[in-house]
Amino acid sequence: MKKVVFIISAFLMISCGNSEKEISEDPAALNAIDSEYKLLEIEGQDVSSEGFNLQFNGEEQRLSGKLGCNNFVATYKIQDSVIKFNPPLGTKMYCEGKMEYEDDFGKILPKIRNVKIEDNNLTLLSGDNEELLSLKKTDEK
Repeated sequence: MKKVVFIISAFLMISCGNSEKEISEDPAALNAIDSEYKLLEIEGQDVSSEGFNLQFNGEEQRLSGKLGCNNFVATYKIQDSVIKFNPPLGTKMYCEGKMEYEDDFGKILPKIRNVKIEDNNLTLLSGDNEELLSLKKTDEK
């Protein structure tokens, strides 16, 4: 009986000591991505009906797309298991009623530090593992 109590106590101490679970996979996995993704959420806000598609080019460490009105491109760098996006560069057209998410996206992108890849789902996370962008792989390239 003492052994059982000891084993349970040891298990509880170990599991409590590791309460910070590893959410993100190695961001270097983005280097293998050469796909198009549909943007589903921006900081928890559902934008799936907007039809925003983003193209990852892992070899060139580049993200590009269009969020309503303007095209953009942003490069990223992976170093020491952390991903860092540069602020996006893009066209500066004005489109009435179609620019709602562009500023938000531009502010969020540089906050990304981690990734979570599950099947066809890609989640881009902050340094605190807060979900910033949620995407789903499309069948198109």
